[in-house]
Amino acid sequence: MSLFGSTSGFGTGGTSMFGSTATDNHNPMKDIEVTSPPDDSIGCLAFSPPTLPGNFLIAGSWANDVRCWEVQDNGQTIPKAQQMHTGPVLDVCWSDDGSKVFTASCDKTAKMWDLNSNQAIQIAQHEAPVKTVHWIKAPNYSCVMTGSWDKTLKFWDTRSPTPMMTLQLPERCYCADVVYPMAVVATAERGLIVYQLENQPSEFRRIDSPLKHQHRCVAIFKDKVNKPTGFALGSIEGRVAIHYINPPNPAKDNFTFKCHRSNGTNTSAPQDIYAVNGIAFHPAHGTLATVGSDGRFSFWDKDARTKLKTSEQLDQPISACCFNHNGNIFAYASSYDWSKGHEFYNPQKKNYIFLRNAAEELKPRNKK
Repeated sequence: MSLFGSTSGFGTGGTSMFGSTATDNHNPMKDIEVTSPPDDSIGCLAFSPPTLPGNFLIAGSWANDVRCWEVQDNGQTIPKAQQMHTGPVLDVCWSDDGSKVFTASCDKTAKMWDLNSNQAIQIAQHEAPVKTVHWIKAPNYSCVMTGSWDKTLKFWDTRSPTPMMTLQLPERCYCADVVYPMAVVATAERGLIVYQLENQPSEFRRIDSPLKHQHRCVAIFKDKVNKPTGFALGSIEGRVAIHYINPPNPAKDNFTFKCHRSNGTNTSAPQDIYAVNGIAFHPAHGTLATVGSDGRFSFWDKDARTKLKTSEQLDQPISACCFNHNGNIFAYASSYDWSKGHEFYNPQKKNYIFLRNAAEELKPRNKK
């Protein structure tokens, strides 16, 4: 709700007594703005794990930097530190103990950033940009998994310059997720592979893509007993697939839904269709958030197959999102994602990271 009820002057093009603020819709949801955001498009966000007291947010950007903020309970954000790559940073993740941050970059490396000493060292090398980085904590090993446009998935123990294991991908890695003991990787040409991580990583199953267009983002979801049981996959064609690994009834349990389109579900009118840039599952409720090139975020209940909320439209795409460890904070980044090419790029436009209280809005409609 805005200060003056649900309809504010933002985005309506009306003239208000505040002059130019009438058309300033960079933050139509009135969410908290993170201080000192990156100077170029924000590609990835990650909150600290529950092992750390408090909340720390990491963001990687196309200005080649990785930044860390402390997010206080009152919503105040304090910039803590930053590190550089020599190319855009495409992905970030945390170690399970919260002491390290791993970063993946177009400079073909992944780095390990020790937050206590504020030192970053290279721990991975590929022959093309590194698109994904994930920490794997298994009972008998721990390692970093990197996925690259060189069509390999590599596993690193952080102390050795050579990988513990290299797995060939059918195509360039576009997105990935890990929830032990499962990993899922989506590639160019609509490749989709599930891995099992027990004892050592190995390919579990190749899946025919449930989507007809380029894969853009993927997130694993868990069942009621906290075991990874499937994933949500988003494409550039405003659509998300919910896919279970071993469903009782595949034809019924797996489904896709449209999102991030201009005129809702009215299919008779011509539609603007936007990319799904990010998917995140709420850690407590199992509901999910999607963010898109249309400049909106939406919250969904996959079990009831309903939409819980859609945001007002921001004046630029939402490029990334994540929840903090207990699901009270939803972070989303507002940045140009180049989905409309270079002619729509405006270097004067600022990048933002917003924080929203997500405790209530992501509760499922009818708790069973």
